Amino acid sequence: MVKQLNLFSQPSFNVGKSVKEQMAKTAKDSRFSREELLDRMNDLASRYGVRLLKGNGSALTMATFEKWLNPKAMDYIPGINSLVIFCAASEDLEPIRQVIAPLGGLLIDDTDAKLLQWAREYQRAKDARLKMRKLEQEL
Repeated sequence: MVKQLNLFSQPSFNVGKSVKEQMAKTAKDSRFSREELLDRMNDLASRYGVRLLKGNGSALTMATFEKWLNPKAMDYIPGINSLVIFCAASEDLEPIRQVIAPLGGLLIDDTDAKLLQWAREYQRAKDARLKMRKLEQEL
């Protein structure tokens, strides 16, 4: 479900720059070097049949990868499949969060999903106890 937008606090739907900034931060903070990230991306792309580049290029080059990480090089924005491969290779979902943030979306991990499921079940149980108390009072 998409939240209704507020007239006074509209997000930017042009997420390219924020995605590239986050990719650069992820690459900088990663436990992998840029060369390792590039190798991991090419390996994952090859293994899963994902094309990282348009055209005839079969593997991502360091030159193109550096342009993807440069927020000022707006002519070089990775496609959605390439972004997923980058997140998998870097083991970081933050660049994907930049895509859904303007829509009010959240990206949660397995632990948060379990906590959310627990909270829903807890609320259902609480509502059931309240109904039971009301029924008991009527008896």
